[in-house]
Amino acid sequence: MVLSFYRFVEKNQKCYIKTKHMGDMHRWEMEQRQMIDVHAHVLPGVDDGARDFGETLRLLRFAVDQGFEAVIATPHYSRRNEAVGLKELADQVQQEIRKEYPDFTLYLGQETFFHEELPQRLKDGKAYTMAGSRYVLVEFEPEVSYERLFRGIRALSFAGYRPVLAHMERYGCLRIENHLQELRDIRCVLQMNYESLQGSWPHPEARWCKRQVREGRIELLGTDMHRPDYRPPKVRNAVQWLEKNVRSELVTAMTYANPLHIIKDEGMEQGR
Repeated sequence: MVLSFYRFVEKNQKCYIKTKHMGDMHRWEMEQRQMIDVHAHVLPGVDDGARDFGETLRLLRFAVDQGFEAVIATPHYSRRNEAVGLKELADQVQQEIRKEYPDFTLYLGQETFFHEELPQRLKDGKAYTMAGSRYVLVEFEPEVSYERLFRGIRALSFAGYRPVLAHMERYGCLRIENHLQELRDIRCVLQMNYESLQGSWPHPEARWCKRQVREGRIELLGTDMHRPDYRPPKVRNAVQWLEKNVRSELVTAMTYANPLHIIKDEGMEQGR
């Protein structure tokens, strides 16, 4: 399936921000940029995300309002349920949301949890890559050792996949910055949640996350949306910060161009 909005790539759509002076304060108003979400728990009733079809549609309407033109649905992978029925469910959601937004596209993937059998399960079709590509969204336990995380990423790479480390900011072992570069050297793609950019600068976690983005270490941003009342796809404040503080080409890469490379199963250039 080809995205109906590929035409936007060549036009290199930008988000225009207007400022109004209010004493010593500026109010930033965002006209939406085109974006693609790569991490979303929107399929109804399959994991800890949307509980029913109504919540699924509410999440996707919210996502469109925030500027998303497409979403890769990434329900949690389970060795118990594997991938039974997910394609049919994704097709149902696609048909329903297109009644309201004809150009919106929902793709199917999974957020996999690394275990030694994962490369084989991907090969056998028992777990899904992202939008049918060679990119695999993968997570580990937050307290994972760097050695285990590195071995897992390397195993996926050796099996011919391109690992995308989900919400990379959760792993304490990656606070040692040469670890980030070592992962990127074996072609690991780093995904950060938009939510992690919305804290204030004095907050040490937000400060660390923003620095990784500004210095070009993050290839993808995702909402990790779950439910309307828990982690909705509310990204406007994060995008405003990006527009004000990060080079335009990096913002476009993280929010649109690199997700599009995944959908088209193309190589992704990494920054420094």
